[in-house]
Amino acid sequence: MTPNNSARSIESIAEDYLLAGLSVIPVDKDKRATCKWETFQKIPLALCECNRVFSSAWGLAVISGAVSGGLEVIDFDAHNNDINTIYNQFGSDDAVKYILGKYNIPVERSPHGGYHLIYRYESDRFEGNQKLANWEDGNSMIESRGDGGYTVVFPSPDYTLLKGSLGSIPIISLDERDCLIKSAKTFNRSTFTRHSENVKPDKGFDNTDPVSYFNWQCSAYAKKLLEDRGWVRIKNDSREGIEYWKRPGKEGNEHSATWGKKHNSLYVFSSSAAPFEHECYYTPFQILVKLRFHNAFNSAISWIQQKYFDEQIPYIRIGIDYFKKIKKVDRFGIVRVELKPWKKDEIKQDHGKLMVDNIPRFDDFTIAPDNISYNPIINNCYNLYRAFPHQPLEGEWYWTDVLIKHIFGDQYFLGIRYLQILYLHPTRLMPILVMVSRERQTGKTTFLNWLNMVFGDNMANITPDDLVNGFNSTYASSNIIAVEETLIEKTITVEKLKALATQKFISVNQKFVSQYRMPFFGKIILTSNNEDKFARIDEEEIRFFIRKVNTPSIENHNIESDMVHEIPAFLHYLTTLPSVDFSHDRSGFTPAELANDSLIDVKKESKSGLYKAIQVLFEDLFMNELSNKDEFYADIKSIKQRFFDRDSKVDIAYLRHAIKNEFYLLPSTESIYFNPFATEPPKTGRPYLFKREMFTRDKSKNYNDETPF
Repeated sequence: MTPNNSARSIESIAEDYLLAGLSVIPVDKDKRATCKWETFQKIPLALCECNRVFSSAWGLAVISGAVSGGLEVIDFDAHNNDINTIYNQFGSDDAVKYILGKYNIPVERSPHGGYHLIYRYESDRFEGNQKLANWEDGNSMIESRGDGGYTVVFPSPDYTLLKGSLGSIPIISLDERDCLIKSAKTFNRSTFTRHSENVKPDKGFDNTDPVSYFNWQCSAYAKKLLEDRGWVRIKNDSREGIEYWKRPGKEGNEHSATWGKKHNSLYVFSSSAAPFEHECYYTPFQILVKLRFHNAFNSAISWIQQKYFDEQIPYIRIGIDYFKKIKKVDRFGIVRVELKPWKKDEIKQDHGKLMVDNIPRFDDFTIAPDNISYNPIINNCYNLYRAFPHQPLEGEWYWTDVLIKHIFGDQYFLGIRYLQILYLHPTRLMPILVMVSRERQTGKTTFLNWLNMVFGDNMANITPDDLVNGFNSTYASSNIIAVEETLIEKTITVEKLKALATQKFISVNQKFVSQYRMPFFGKIILTSNNEDKFARIDEEEIRFFIRKVNTPSIENHNIESDMVHEIPAFLHYLTTLPSVDFSHDRSGFTPAELANDSLIDVKKESKSGLYKAIQVLFEDLFMNELSNKDEFYADIKSIKQRFFDRDSKVDIAYLRHAIKNEFYLLPSTESIYFNPFATEPPKTGRPYLFKREMFTRDKSKNYNDETPF
């Protein structure tokens, strides 16, 4: 859409906007809707009605929020002040400049000289209108028009489109949107906060505490809670600022409550609107307490502080301990939050005594992994799992597929399933993934770097020593624990790994902090240059998924940069796959699926020297002297005499232990007549039966997972 479209009729352009996924309404010269526009907050106007509705319209407005694909507008309002300077300063910020240029975000000029920044953003819940910054006198400088609000736009009279197209409004990420909002808030010049539109000021409310803040700034959130539980807004009296609401389950169009009749609150007069009492007023905060926190007042307070005051109050209190949230950017560009113990007296010294009273208080730490519906607070416990940094979006993921095929090879579909479980089922127990290769630059580290980009602060990179260190806070709250260049020589470390792979709780030990216990959901990934002896793995072990990684056949030195842009598309692909079948194994993988030559090699390398010697001797026996036989009998004494007669280190007891505990064989239950090794003179005894298949691997076996999912 370009400025020369102003020659076209409003009806025609309104049709274009509707086809572009925008919900539009007609307005008069005072910017008031000339139709019952509440309906179009949920369902756009029918295209066939466009000419009739817009035939006599002065101008056109677009409704923000979900109905327009996540539309939001940042409104720079002039109010006879120098808004040009503010807008230019906003646009000169490096991060803002990058976002505006990357997406060619549409910008329009209003009749009074203000600016509208128009974009869509990815989210499962869209925020309502917000006051972002005020002038010194309290008048609005910058606002956002969010879910349910509307903005008059081009081609309305005297509205000029400066950049971009309203017919193809770009979609930015939630992080990028938050960056724009936070940047706009930095221009606030007033400590005075105006009350919401259509709300009469009242001495009982201000914006100096979490309750008052939520009551005056977050009514849209409270209304969304009502709608999520079946309440319906049936009409709106814009002149009086009153909304009429119908309770869940009520038939017809009669309302059960009003919003705005008395201050910014819901008045319920129905006697069948539980959990609300009839003939009572409920503020947005009271609605939050009842509907989201089930009357847990303190939990609601802490949630507000955590969600809305996070930047202003970078501290939390867990039990009696205080922590400061310190943000650090790692080498992947991921902002990681470190909770560092902080003294109460230092907080008072730095910020004054009042700061301590406003610090969010939680009973304990917990961890609740969820990459789809994240909740920072669980039963007034601080969730150490971080919000997932990406949103799924349909698209191409070519280089991501190249890397996954390279890492998982003939078990590609198992690799896809592994990643699907990591993303969609982060609470599931999973096998230990091991990537091995004697060669350098095979892509193992690139795969870990990519996982870091995907899962952000929920992944930790540690060393084998960290596993047996007395302090485990570096990884205890991580959902993915990567151990690079691993050679685990100590049995205790191997046992620690296997225990971590299946344990459900962990006792967290952190310096200067009291020990605490919480759920544990860590998935372990190892990389090693030792293909067959990175660790000792018993024959019966079923918790390892080992992949031998070769040198890449395709070179791309910028593959990490290419893959980071493909993350939303790959996540979208994972959401389209059939559900993982956990009925056969709680991890989503059966031992037979995980079996491959690499696992067999590691298990064999983990055996004793005597096992390996017997393996070689008996394999040679089957390949040469007994080439036409598939089995033979032999007792311990015959084995000792034939192969180890002069080896004093190998006695009868050692042989019996190896055959029983490493070959998993038992002697015949009764005495029989047999020929040792099928070639020696017959004797009577309780021999062992040795079969060809135990000592000669079938080289033709292919472990390719033929079933995708």
